[in-house]
Amino acid sequence: MGRFMKDKLVAQSLRWSTLLAVLGIFGISSGFCRQMPRSVLLLDKDWQFYPMTHFQAWPAEPQLTADQIKQLKVPDSGIGWQSVQIPDDYVVKGTISPDPNESLLAGGAICALGGRECEVPNGSSPQGSTGALNRPGRSAYGGHGYLPLFPAWYQRKVLIPASSKNKSVWLDFGGVYRDAAVFVNGQFIREHPSGYTSFRLNITSALQFGKENSIAVFVDPRWFEGWWYEGGGIYRHVRLITTDRLQIAPWGTFVKADVSGAMRHDPASGDHAPANLTIETTIHNDDPSDGSFTLISEVLEPTGKRIASTSNEEKLASGREVTVVQNLALRDALLWSLEHTNLYKLRTTIRRSDRITDRTLTTFGIRALRFDSDHGFFLNGRHVEIHGVASHQDFPGVGIAAPDDLWSWRIKKLKSMGANAYRTAHNPLPEEFYEAADRLGMLVMDENRHLGDTYATKATATTAYSDLSDLKAIVLQHRNHPSIMMWSLCNEEGQQGTSHGAEIFAAMKSLVKKIDPTRPATAAMHGGFNKNGFLPLQDIFGVNYHSRDFGKLHEEFPTLMMFGSEDLNAKSSRGTLETSREAGLCSAYGDGPSPNTTNGEPWDSWVPVVENSFVAGQFIWTGFDYRGEPNPFSWPAATSQTGAMDLCGFPKPVYYYWKTVWTEKPSVYLFPDWKFPSNTIGKNVRVRVFSNCKQVELLLNGKSLGSREMPRNQYLDWQVPYAPGTLAAVASNRGREAARYKVETTGAPAALRLIPEIATVSADGEQVAPIRVEVVDAQGRVVPEADNLIRFSVSGTGTLAGVANGNPASHESNVASERHAFRGLCMVLVRAADHAGAITVLAQADGLRASHLVLRAASVAPKVAIH
Repeated sequence: MGRFMKDKLVAQSLRWSTLLAVLGIFGISSGFCRQMPRSVLLLDKDWQFYPMTHFQAWPAEPQLTADQIKQLKVPDSGIGWQSVQIPDDYVVKGTISPDPNESLLAGGAICALGGRECEVPNGSSPQGSTGALNRPGRSAYGGHGYLPLFPAWYQRKVLIPASSKNKSVWLDFGGVYRDAAVFVNGQFIREHPSGYTSFRLNITSALQFGKENSIAVFVDPRWFEGWWYEGGGIYRHVRLITTDRLQIAPWGTFVKADVSGAMRHDPASGDHAPANLTIETTIHNDDPSDGSFTLISEVLEPTGKRIASTSNEEKLASGREVTVVQNLALRDALLWSLEHTNLYKLRTTIRRSDRITDRTLTTFGIRALRFDSDHGFFLNGRHVEIHGVASHQDFPGVGIAAPDDLWSWRIKKLKSMGANAYRTAHNPLPEEFYEAADRLGMLVMDENRHLGDTYATKATATTAYSDLSDLKAIVLQHRNHPSIMMWSLCNEEGQQGTSHGAEIFAAMKSLVKKIDPTRPATAAMHGGFNKNGFLPLQDIFGVNYHSRDFGKLHEEFPTLMMFGSEDLNAKSSRGTLETSREAGLCSAYGDGPSPNTTNGEPWDSWVPVVENSFVAGQFIWTGFDYRGEPNPFSWPAATSQTGAMDLCGFPKPVYYYWKTVWTEKPSVYLFPDWKFPSNTIGKNVRVRVFSNCKQVELLLNGKSLGSREMPRNQYLDWQVPYAPGTLAAVASNRGREAARYKVETTGAPAALRLIPEIATVSADGEQVAPIRVEVVDAQGRVVPEADNLIRFSVSGTGTLAGVANGNPASHESNVASERHAFRGLCMVLVRAADHAGAITVLAQADGLRASHLVLRAASVAPKVAIH
């Protein structure tokens, strides 16, 4: 064995030791630590990557058969392999180029499906997609962001201690896009087709204990599950889990909490109420002999103090599985809410004689959900209007391979806009998202990818529904998260109004209710509103793009709580005033070409919600722009333009509309930026104002242009003769100023400014800090027309992870050391090393004063609690 490999194995052994040392959080004594009841090793480092670019990328070659996948051979070590860190999206690192079938398409014609997604011309869709996806106007390649697609291999070595010989060893994959085939020591273990669900494999029989073992994963992202950018690679965490053969089954613990008495509110800690807990624990016995054991369940309050416990004596035959039900009562439980995210932990222990064989920690929350068909949604007895957004799992720079910290960053961005709910469109997200939603107070509409047993983009009249293993996995894995308010079983399916669709939905709902009877089952429906399809089977009614029909639909289905499951779909680009097909950009006013005439602008979708008290709220499409699905234009646009924020999280004007209608704090906003060529002086400029105040006065260089009443949930437009200087909007309530906003004519670009979006980044070798980059004038004001090329360098305990600028038509590399500014802004993402220290970021551009920033990379304890 070479010196390099020996060093790697020593380092790996040290990581094992570190993880075992922190098992004290499970309450295990030092003696029990030596017995290692459950160990978890994060396997995100030390992977090698092999791109198979010789495969034809688009149109895709025939999909590999199951037998072909089993016979795959890992390429020889050496040339062609590259070091890579997991999570990894290798597709996002490619070169953006036009669709080879572009000439066959409708010349960038606007999609005319009434707000729905549309991409694929007849005959060019993989897996025989049908319905909307076979209409002209978009190609699937363009829909996925014009980035090349090809299969790839990942591999790494891992030392399995000899002490693990009589244990069960599992590989846990958070997500692989897609068609993952896993091999251990050259032995095929299993294929996992879904690109969105976590999966866990028992690899015990393939291991060599006390030796180095090889893990290899083949991925093939060329066969799409959706019609947006889906990326490719091992893009979520990988863990090695070692348990006793008598073990808590994967995701085998469920805490059902029933608020059983009167609630009281404490301003400091939130809502309190008595609660009854029903605890279901599934135990599996891999041991060759039958086993008697004690199951102990302990509830730990948010401070970590144990407040309740129960135990059962059980016996389980070899090779069998059992679910044990226990009950506990809490006399004064702290409830989870949007403002007070009180979280408990359940410590589950299996004890056999005087030995602990397994132990896990499960985080859960206690809250009361109510869905009223006449009055909407209630959380802990109080009405909550759903201010929701839908978003895909696509981030600047890193694509779908989002490190944990970025999910908290995204949720905080949305909460600052006034959002309180997140739809996981159109697929489940990684565990770290749900943990962040629990911790930060964000309701979740958790969405399944497929209707029935299919991996095509949509179900057909022959789609089966006997397996449903992906749906089962989603509910099992996420059911303890208090943030999840509903299960969405599908999105805009062609079978939604048919009897076959009803059969599929009934089977799916039945499965969900067996696993989790505490939440409603719904779907995001765009049509098919009849009694022959699956609408009457839903617990609550999700309506896409039919806000004008709320009243009629409520009369027809009066017992179902109704909400806008997808609304708006307005297209806009940050700071762009004119819609241009040639540039691939839409007007920031949001009134450019749109396929959706019903909900083309935000007030068109929001006003019907507030005017109908029986509508619980809505989810807008979307919170952020995302790669792929470039509508209303195709090339040169490569991303969507439907977000309230661009891909970087930089707000567009529409962001401020939602902030004014979703938040109570007095606010006002006006646009556009106040800098135009000198030959436009005296010419009218359309100025738009959003506010939640009663009146707004406009002032140009201190001179009043008049005061007007602000229409509720709407906007005001002024025609203002342009003059350089300062344009201000002053909002007032009852004659008293409540808020003010101004824009100024800036000077020429003079300098760069770096602003960290995350103050401290975790030093675990994975986390990424997004940094806002501004081009400013001599007075420090962002120059709106600046498009300077900015170069970046990173030193210290970090590396450059990616770049972005929010321009929907940018074709620059997502992973590079430079990026052009777009409308005065861009973003650089910095990855922390695996040790604490300072990260220095330097930004430079020709003719501008450079800027540098020092970030702190802080040490973090390894995460070991997993189910």
